[in-house]
Amino acid sequence: MEPCQSRSAGNVPCVKRILDTVSDEDRGIKTVYIGVKEPQTFVAANAGQSKLEQAGIVCVQVPGLEEEILQIATAAGSDLGIENTNIKTATGVTLDEQQKKFVGVVLDLFAGRPSLKKLALWDDDGVFEDNITIATGRKQFEPQWYGLQTAFAEIERLHHEVVSAGNPIGMDLKTRYVTKGIKKEQTIESRINIFYDKDTGKITKVQDKWGGELPDSSFKNVSVDQLFDPWWWVHYGEGWAWWMWSFTWDTWWWQAMRNLNSVSVPKMVSVPKNDEEDAKRGNQ
Repeated sequence: MEPCQSRSAGNVPCVKRILDTVSDEDRGIKTVYIGVKEPQTFVAANAGQSKLEQAGIVCVQVPGLEEEILQIATAAGSDLGIENTNIKTATGVTLDEQQKKFVGVVLDLFAGRPSLKKLALWDDDGVFEDNITIATGRKQFEPQWYGLQTAFAEIERLHHEVVSAGNPIGMDLKTRYVTKGIKKEQTIESRINIFYDKDTGKITKVQDKWGGELPDSSFKNVSVDQLFDPWWWVHYGEGWAWWMWSFTWDTWWWQAMRNLNSVSVPKMVSVPKNDEEDAKRGNQ
């Protein structure tokens, strides 16, 4: 499919990724093969091909693949607008169609691509749980997902692999985040567990168990402007909070902090009232 020139929620467009590979004359992508133009329902008025050609990258049209490409791109969860349909599984792991839909929705959410249609796949009493949040019920878990668009300038999925097709579905996920404003970059490796009710076809709980390296919380390379920026201090505190988690995960006050986060985020992050408002935000 034609590379996209823009994405909502600050996600890195395909065109930029390609152009970033061209570091000198001997390296980088030189030719892009395109089997179908980007559909208007994916990215309106996409000019990906022309931008690549302006940069000297050759774009070759490959005829006869349009129908097959579009079928694959829109197959899983087309009624929900699921974008992440290319699901990678570990050897010996096979997902049924219902499970593919669950995984696709969760991958979209972690990529900062929520929508009311996707979240309708969740049970009203569903739970989202990570190291700093326990969000119970629709009024709490929906703002958590829309909050990613508010908090991060870039969200890049570096790796994912479904390692278990049971209930819960187990998935390894590695994501790079860049915070808006202060441009703090953080890579988080997680084990995602997706619980679901097979009879109702709803997600009942998603656990995001953080792992990976300790966030950098040193003062080196900090500018004077950052020291007077309240948001910098918020995210500096988050860095210490992530570190302290390893010692306090089971303490009562940390559990209280997670519950507080689930209540405070809905007060700061608005959820669209309808599909029209959702579309204006660039969600589908």
